[in-house]
Amino acid sequence: MIYTLTLNPALDRTFYVDKIREFDSIKVNRERRYAGGKGIDVSRVIRQLDGESIAMGFLGGFVGKEMEGRLLNEGVACNFVWIREETRTNVIIHSQDESEKEIRFNCSGPDVSPAELSDLFHHCRNLKPKPKFAVISGSVPGGVDPAVYEELVLIFESQGARVILDTYGEPLRKGLLGTPFMIKPNRRELSMLVGSELNTIDEIVPAARSLLEYVEVVAVSLGELGLLGVSENRTVLARPPKVDIVNTVGAGDSAVAGMVLALEAEMPFDEIIRRGAAAGTASTLTEGTATVNIEDFEKVLAQTKIEKID
Repeated sequence: MIYTLTLNPALDRTFYVDKIREFDSIKVNRERRYAGGKGIDVSRVIRQLDGESIAMGFLGGFVGKEMEGRLLNEGVACNFVWIREETRTNVIIHSQDESEKEIRFNCSGPDVSPAELSDLFHHCRNLKPKPKFAVISGSVPGGVDPAVYEELVLIFESQGARVILDTYGEPLRKGLLGTPFMIKPNRRELSMLVGSELNTIDEIVPAARSLLEYVEVVAVSLGELGLLGVSENRTVLARPPKVDIVNTVGAGDSAVAGMVLALEAEMPFDEIIRRGAAAGTASTLTEGTATVNIEDFEKVLAQTKIEKID
């Protein structure tokens, strides 16, 4: 079974407006609401691609209840730990004029108590069915030390799971000490991790390779350029086709979903990276948080090419 873990989920409220104007009252044409958070996004796309997973993490209050209900209605199995404080709400404002400007407001989220954190550890140590893969992603909530990711990686690995860690900053540094199977930073997050600005493939590849002492695979999201996959024996760049982008929220999480499904199916390394790139690109064709139409995915996949890098 694939498990996803989101410690700081959010209800994403997206408002569509004609134009974003300063110092003016702006009419909202329509609103969409999605259960969000990086691991939750992965579970949603896994389901949309006909896979199965169980979403875990913290939820609280009426917002948490709405999120769980939305996930269940989308066919995503849930096993959350309930906390005292309210789950956060993020706001995304999307302009529908020619600028297609998008503004995102990400709230910090609730504080999690030591007892609630202990409840999560207990959950993770007693999973049924046993985990084959675990995707641990997103930010760390208030009240929790970034070292939590190292401990969670070790807990899942002790049960035989291969762990994909998708976070940034200090949580990523700490999580690497648990030696997960894979990490998936974007270019900016990788730059932060290695302490050097990375702009070209020639700069990114050696930086990714330097992390193979901690992980078996480094997958780097490069936006429209594609997805770079680095392992001990192979480095490839999956190049998706050019598309008309509608929305980018959750594209990286969609890429993780594509990769973990390919891993579960025991596909070759090149195909794992190719499917990740295709899923991430397909998600940009659809409104909403991490939403992939399977027909779009198949069309993009057919046009996604693999380039070997020496």
